Amino acid sequence: MLLVKNPWSESGGRIAYTGGGEVHNASDRTRQDTIFGITLSTDIDGKLQDIEPGTFWMNIHDVFQHFESLYLNWNPGLFSYKEDIHFSWDLIRRNGQWASLGNNPQYQIYSEAGGTVWLVLSRHLKSSNRTSQEGSTMMGAVDTGFISIYLYHVKGDKIYLAEGPCTRSPYVDSPNTLLKVDLPKNARCTVVISEQELDRSSHNFTLSAFSLQPLRISEADDRYSNRTVRSGEWNSATAGGNASSPSHFQNPQFSIELPRRSDVSLLLELDSGELPIHVKLIRADGKPVRFVNTRDIVGDSGEYRKGHAFAEMRNVPAGRYTIICSTFEQGQLGKFTIHIGTMLDCIVERLSTRPAGCFVSQLPTAFFGAQIDRLWAWVKCPRLTRLSVVAQSREATSSQPSDLPLKVSLELGQGSMKRILAISGNDEFCNGYYGVQLNDIDIQPYMAAQAGIWIVLERAGPLESQSHAGVYVEVYSDTAIEVGSWYHSS
Repeated sequence: MLLVKNPWSESGGRIAYTGGGEVHNASDRTRQDTIFGITLSTDIDGKLQDIEPGTFWMNIHDVFQHFESLYLNWNPGLFSYKEDIHFSWDLIRRNGQWASLGNNPQYQIYSEAGGTVWLVLSRHLKSSNRTSQEGSTMMGAVDTGFISIYLYHVKGDKIYLAEGPCTRSPYVDSPNTLLKVDLPKNARCTVVISEQELDRSSHNFTLSAFSLQPLRISEADDRYSNRTVRSGEWNSATAGGNASSPSHFQNPQFSIELPRRSDVSLLLELDSGELPIHVKLIRADGKPVRFVNTRDIVGDSGEYRKGHAFAEMRNVPAGRYTIICSTFEQGQLGKFTIHIGTMLDCIVERLSTRPAGCFVSQLPTAFFGAQIDRLWAWVKCPRLTRLSVVAQSREATSSQPSDLPLKVSLELGQGSMKRILAISGNDEFCNGYYGVQLNDIDIQPYMAAQAGIWIVLERAGPLESQSHAGVYVEVYSDTAIEVGSWYHSS
């Protein structure tokens, strides 16, 4: 037999259990005694026992039938050392299961001697008045959801992604969860509190550590002394998709200026939803990016991830860089927050991917033939004009980027007397998958009158595998210009 207590009972009546799967009030029992005004019930040995409000006897078979789990208490007095830390966790703005670990409670645990440590996470239950089926008012638990403890061997540093824990406890919907940890000597580990489906409100917790050796619990270290937070969104004009999308460079972009060499972390998080997202840092002098060479990518977050993306770069030299935040598919809309971590103060600014008042001129799609590796088209401007040229190779049948090696230049005149005004990639061929670009070239009207101004495309390598590849070229200018069709030598 087990003596069971209902912790939510507020009634004053005594309850006694007589077996057979039924629970009876003490007043219904055939035998009960009163001593000094206290109602007593007879236990299974015939002895008198004070039955507290809300308690009753059940045999073990009925316990198995009516209850899903049974927890056994253990004696914390067996351990010589104990550390407690109490904290609150506000989940009101958390993006559920798609959030990173960046805002989860995190603590470092350290033991000089090492050894076994037991971690106990206790969730402080919240309760509210609720009405029973009989119409009476009762106190009942309203907390739902699951909690877990993650452990990482990362020298006590803060964690952002859930991958790679040394160990973790299962997610449980009870108010307590336990994790056994074997700590090496002089090791610092990071403990991360995780949740699933908890109410989107503020919750209170206690994390306790029990050990036979001295130990310490403190806040996890944040390697980045400077944190900059910016918000943004992918809307109908800026949801450009991944790098294979022709509108990729319309995605939100930010410039970051580092006065000295520093580690850099980028944490990109959706405010809500589960869109797959990505973030990367590019050497672009802090200017809007319209094409990318692979060698210009300082670092990125890898594969697209639902809800959040994280990139970390070590020893980034001083200078100005550009951050691109993207969704996987073009046209996926949502709001986001980006957290930029550095070891020193930095300047972060939002960039416009298309300058105000910018004119965009699109040339006809350029196709190379088996014996054609050079194409050119004329440009005319009515007055002094600053322009940029972007070219990207794509498969004509699918509009997906191809890896046709490209080079683009702006030339004054053609033939033996031509003069190159600007050329992409330091006169080297670059992968057309990411596009090639000329930036901010000033041209005068008289140039076109003298010998003509020409946009020149060149390809490298055999064309057999790229026979369906076309090159899409756009010209950005601060005044309206005219562009012609493509020519090639016969």
